[in-house]
Amino acid sequence: MRTRTKIFLLGFIIISLCSCQKEISFDINGNTDDSPSAYPFYFITIVNGSTIKYEADDLNSRYACGISQPSNSFGLTDYDIYEGTVIMDQMDITKNIIRVHILKYFDHDPSKAERADMIRTGIYIFGAGDVSPMTVNGASIHYVDANGNDWFSETGSQAGNTFNITEVIDNPTGLSAKIFTAKFSCKLYDINGANPIQMNNATIRGKILSP
Repeated sequence: MRTRTKIFLLGFIIISLCSCQKEISFDINGNTDDSPSAYPFYFITIVNGSTIKYEADDLNSRYACGISQPSNSFGLTDYDIYEGTVIMDQMDITKNIIRVHILKYFDHDPSKAERADMIRTGIYIFGAGDVSPMTVNGASIHYVDANGNDWFSETGSQAGNTFNITEVIDNPTGLSAKIFTAKFSCKLYDINGANPIQMNNATIRGKILSP
């Protein structure tokens, strides 16, 4: 991975809250028969054998969910665009954070429609930014654990791991254009690509795309 990608990932730590789509009948709280949470937005996973669960609503929950749209560019011809969601702990914004994005390289500043087209139901590989045609389009995960340590999917191999967007629907509250659900497993690494941790059976449901 190029040095400039590592520099971007350091900046990525502080950037956050800011078509073939599946349409289903749903409760805004996401309470379908197989829903793992009574909250409308959530992140549930197992990290190195321990269960992690963040749950958010738009009212008074400890966790908050928002749209996440970081980007990186060089000149007017190279753009790495990220579209996704963030769920974070409002009691301490330096810990317990998950950011899940789809990354795509553009040779121009993309339109709103092009950004929206980045997120569709289906299986994705894991991506890696380079801010050049060498960027690998795909999913990108940034996790901050309970100790404030940052972990990235982009800084190491994801061989054998999967990322699947299972649902993309309109957000009836208008606070985002869409809500999506994704399921994945991956390895996460520190900024130097070392000390991997394993994230298994993750499910996230969050706000995506500007309204």
